[in-house]
Amino acid sequence: MVTESNCEIPEDLLYYIEGKNTVWAKQEGDLVIVGITDVAQTMAGKVVKVRIKKKGIKVEKGKPVATMESGKWAGPVPAPVSGEIVEANTEVEKSPILVNQDPYGKGWLVKMKPSNPEDLKQLFTGAQAVQKLKELIASEKISCKRL
Repeated sequence: MVTESNCEIPEDLLYYIEGKNTVWAKQEGDLVIVGITDVAQTMAGKVVKVRIKKKGIKVEKGKPVATMESGKWAGPVPAPVSGEIVEANTEVEKSPILVNQDPYGKGWLVKMKPSNPEDLKQLFTGAQAVQKLKELIASEKISCKRL
């Protein structure tokens, strides 16, 4: 785990980094678990509402798997891979603060079955992911905090 400006960056995850959108993905068998990064939850502020796409919906890479609202931000959470949503984290819909408190654990959003394994190879990993996130942290002058 790398910590940069109080932001946790687990090195064992895959990252979809597109502008200020930062989403993590973790392969678990033939599924991919998806959530937002510590950087993303800090930039959003206290998340007050999460709407997750329903099980069975197919999503293209870069299209929303969920939408979130906070006091200062509302927007989509992009899919890091194309595929079908096989499970939605209903706990996060009931208790959106989980995204802020535990973005890499209880705050996960969906489990997907990827339709194109090549998508996973295009995500950032390890040192490359850490470097990209450090650049974003520096450019946005972020210091992460959990609520």
